[in-house]
Amino acid sequence: RKLFFDTHALVCLLEENGFTTQQSEVIVSALVKIMNTNLDMIYKDMVTKVQQEIALQQVMSHIGGVKKDMIILEKSEFSALRSENEKIKLELQQIKKQVMDEITKVRADNKLNLNLEKSRVKELVS
Repeated sequence: RKLFFDTHALVCLLEENGFTTQQSEVIVSALVKIMNTNLDMIYKDMVTKVQQEIALQQVMSHIGGVKKDMIILEKSEFSALRSENEKIKLELQQIKKQVMDEITKVRADNKLNLNLEKSRVKELVS
């Protein structure tokens, strides 16, 4: 940290404008202290390039970790949905088979009933 400030030139300027040498030196000393204090406060809030690089790498690392977690969750959710879908397909196939069996049974019963009724009607006619 460097302060580019010509204190001697300011002392001379103050003396030319009516201040004594001692007054000029005290004023310049106070100004230098104020400027140093202000610079200290400014530098406290600042980070070095190395610190910034480290913070950036940490953030990027966290982002990478979150991305990996998201991919893992996405894959596990996708596989869970796929397995649920397969279960539903199997259930639907079972229900379809039951319905088809029931339809076949009803048709067979109806055919049997029709044939029996035809036979009974033929007997009655003859």
